[in-house]
Amino acid sequence: MTEFSKGSLVEIFQKGYKGGLKPLTVQVLNLKAIPNNTGKRLRLALCDGLYNANAVIRPESVEKAEAQGIKKGSIVQLLEYKASMISPVKHVLIIDNLQVLGFQEEKINPSPTSVDQYFSNHSGESNEDLLGTSMNSPAPQEPAQKAQSHHQEDAKPKLSAQVTSKPQQTNSSTAKFPNIHAIDQLNPYQNNWTIKARVSYKSDMRKWSNQRGEGQLFNVNLLDETNEIRATAFNDVADKYYDLLQEGKVYYISKARIQPAKPQFSNLTHTYELALDRDTQIIEAEDASDVPSLHFNFVKLNKVQDLDANAIIDVIGVIKVVNPAFQIVAKSTGRPFDRRDIEVVDNTGFAITVGLWNNTALEFDIPVGSVVAFKGAKVQDFGGRSLSLTQSATIITNPDSPEAYQLKAWYDQQGGSNQEFKSLKNEVSSNSGLNTKQDIQSRKTILQAQSEELGKNDKPDYFSIKAYISYIRTENFSYPACASEGCNRKVIQQSDDTWRCEKCDVNHPKPNHRYILTLSVVDHTGQLWVTLFDDQAQQLLGQSAGELIDLKENDMSENNHAFQQVFNRIQMKEFSFRVKASPDSYKGQTRIRYNAVSLAKLDFALEADALADYFEGVKVN
Repeated sequence: MTEFSKGSLVEIFQKGYKGGLKPLTVQVLNLKAIPNNTGKRLRLALCDGLYNANAVIRPESVEKAEAQGIKKGSIVQLLEYKASMISPVKHVLIIDNLQVLGFQEEKINPSPTSVDQYFSNHSGESNEDLLGTSMNSPAPQEPAQKAQSHHQEDAKPKLSAQVTSKPQQTNSSTAKFPNIHAIDQLNPYQNNWTIKARVSYKSDMRKWSNQRGEGQLFNVNLLDETNEIRATAFNDVADKYYDLLQEGKVYYISKARIQPAKPQFSNLTHTYELALDRDTQIIEAEDASDVPSLHFNFVKLNKVQDLDANAIIDVIGVIKVVNPAFQIVAKSTGRPFDRRDIEVVDNTGFAITVGLWNNTALEFDIPVGSVVAFKGAKVQDFGGRSLSLTQSATIITNPDSPEAYQLKAWYDQQGGSNQEFKSLKNEVSSNSGLNTKQDIQSRKTILQAQSEELGKNDKPDYFSIKAYISYIRTENFSYPACASEGCNRKVIQQSDDTWRCEKCDVNHPKPNHRYILTLSVVDHTGQLWVTLFDDQAQQLLGQSAGELIDLKENDMSENNHAFQQVFNRIQMKEFSFRVKASPDSYKGQTRIRYNAVSLAKLDFALEADALADYFEGVKVN
């Protein structure tokens, strides 16, 4: 039976240990990865049987801990660690080495007292010499002989650094602002708090108007080593702070209102956001060295295909292709937009197109072969997976991060520049891939797709079918969408006949109608309900949703004959469909949703050739 080090979590903060501690046996109550430009950390909640405390495993020790299978419920022995106080009321263990001894699902103490709460009730017992010790302080020094043995391993490709790692934190900040909290820990139940954060993004001042009046606002993203949070200022407060808050600078911020985040306006993952008001205090920090420049949570390119459309992610890769800028015109407003598509690759063997807009597209001059990181890219699902930069997205060239060094070495020295890449657009290109012998011969019947339970897994399944359109739902074939470029959110009609998008915070004179068309398709084995979105429905019907609505509203013929004729001409016609099957929860029940991601008319000559090839390979007895 495991003997835990009961009471030790309080003792080490009382005595002010900074090294040379005896091994400490505790249980991991919780565990969370914290990606960072200086490397991934693991944040732990530990319990010694009487008390629980927060702990952080340094980036250089994370791989070893994960290799031992550390998880929630693990029994671990801390071998090298030291006590730290982020503030007088915040105690953290910094771990350099540990050993996983085993696993116990049940908590060793269901309701332990937190170390922070203990010292709050016993003021003066914690050793204030620990105050200001940072989790970014240097790790214990290696012997000189051992350090020399690592010299060759430290040689890395040189990159121009635009995202800097953090030196050791000093004590001056905590002396002036003793109540500093981590952004990750902010919640509405805290009153007396201060954060030290870098402005990682600042928007332009924007005007707004609705039935309640008009005004102005701007927002910033604030970053520390634990997380990122959005802050917004309105009207007079916006005027007060707009010039003070500058992108890239670090500030002490307090007395802002903490409120639930509005995901429709932000690409950040924090549960809450800040509202700056007249009482908010903002002071520029003299020492910014302990706050990271940017916080990344990179997604590998081979994982993008598993994400939902419209997900906001960070990616890093090497620029493979830079296409010329071009101009497109929004169908709904007639407004022109500048765009440029670039292709980015990584060492998973995948390539993805990244769409740049307006000034970013025109001014883009990063050369092919450069490592580039995108923060705040939006996953799109038009003709396959691609990325589009959001308004608040950031592009960083050659960031100073482990991922960038690895990619640069792979591309320049390990053959990455000559590698063949799989495009994420291949899976669902509009017609290509459907009218091929390979696709025809790999088709499934509807019964096969249902029997194999395609779409019940977490990852979507793709398959091809050949089927007739047996019925079309014409009642609700479209929805009114935002007319802003890149935004497809539903808009609501206002009393003044304008259409409001809450995400873009703007009223449009008219919406951009987009298809969401539901069909019943059949083959000789069964029937499926399939949904077509805007691109596929336009291809099938030959006209936009807006044009079809105009036809319906202006059709004076009996029983809307002209409108119905649009659907009648495809009724009981046979097509080849590429179908995406994925699970969908509805009223507490999980069902499979089928979306037609591409379709094509049948090529009968190719169908005959594929059939001949099939029977040629069949051995006749």
